Amino acid sequence: MCWLNARRISTFTNDPYAGNPAWVVISVDAPQDEKRLQILASELNPVSDTVFVFSGTESSDVYLRFFSQSEEINFSGHGTIAAYHALESEDLIKFTEPITLVRQKTRTGIQHIELRIKDKKIERVTVSLPVPQFISMPLEVKSISRFLGISPIDILNAACPIGVVALSGCSDIVVPVKSCDFLLNIEPNFQLIKDYCAQFHLTGIVVYCLDTLDKNNTAHMRHFAPAIGINEDPVSGAGSASLGCYLLHNRIVPIEEMTRMLVEQGCSMKRPGLVYIHVYTHKNQILKVSFGGQGVVTFEGQVLLPRG
Repeated sequence: MCWLNARRISTFTNDPYAGNPAWVVISVDAPQDEKRLQILASELNPVSDTVFVFSGTESSDVYLRFFSQSEEINFSGHGTIAAYHALESEDLIKFTEPITLVRQKTRTGIQHIELRIKDKKIERVTVSLPVPQFISMPLEVKSISRFLGISPIDILNAACPIGVVALSGCSDIVVPVKSCDFLLNIEPNFQLIKDYCAQFHLTGIVVYCLDTLDKNNTAHMRHFAPAIGINEDPVSGAGSASLGCYLLHNRIVPIEEMTRMLVEQGCSMKRPGLVYIHVYTHKNQILKVSFGGQGVVTFEGQVLLPRG
C-alpha cells in the first residue's frame, strides 16, 4: 500500500472554508498512472480540482498535474496556489525570505512562481502566465443568453463587448452584465454551456460586472466550466487573469505600464475570495500577466493511492 501526504487548502482567502477548496497530494516519486490519479481526485474533491505534486525535472523545481472530477486538465490557478501552501511543511522546495522563485512544470509548459515569505510562512503566491490571445470567433448573443438563462438585452445593456481570451491552455468567453445583484442571481443551464463549449473547444464562460461588493475592487465575476467537469468554479485564478486582460484589451479600465486589478468571486457559492491581477504592458501591448492570492490549510493527513 502507498500512503501519500495530503492537505486541503482554501485558496484566494485567509478564511478557512471560504475561497476555492483544493486538495493537494504530495506524490513525489509515486506512480503517475493517470487512471489511479483520476480515481483519487474524484474521491477527494466533488467541488473543484485536485493537484498532484511530483519532484521537478531538469528544467523545473516541481511538476504539477491537475484533475477535475472527470478528467486531467491543463492548468488550475487555485490548484497552483494550494500546492505551495501545502508544501510549507515538506522538503521538496527550500523557502527563503523575502522572496522564493520557483519554476513549475505543467501540461501547458513552464510557469514562473513567486512566493512571498515571512517568518517561514507564505504570505502570497503569484503565478506568471504567458501573453494572452484574443480570439475572433462567431458568438451569438442569443445563444449565450439562452444558456445563461437571461435575456439578450441584459448582455447588450452592459455596453461592453463579448470576447474570447486564451490564456495558459484555457479559453474562456467573457460576458458582461449590468450589476452585481443581477450576476449573483443568474441560474445557468450547465448542459447547454457544456455542449456550446465542446462545440467551439472552449474551457468555460466568465460572466462579470464592474459593480462590486467592495468599492476598492475592480470587478465581480463568476466562472462556469462544465466542459471540464466544474459547473461553477468558486474562485478562478486563470479566469480572473483572462478577465483582467480582456478589461485592458477593450480599454474598459485605464491602461498603465503595470495595471493592478482586484477581482471578487465566490459569493454566489458562499465561498468569497479575491484574486490579485497584474498586467504589464508596453506601448499598449500586453507583455505579461500574473495573478496571485493567499491560502489557508483546513486539513492535513494521508490518503491511500488506489491500486493500479
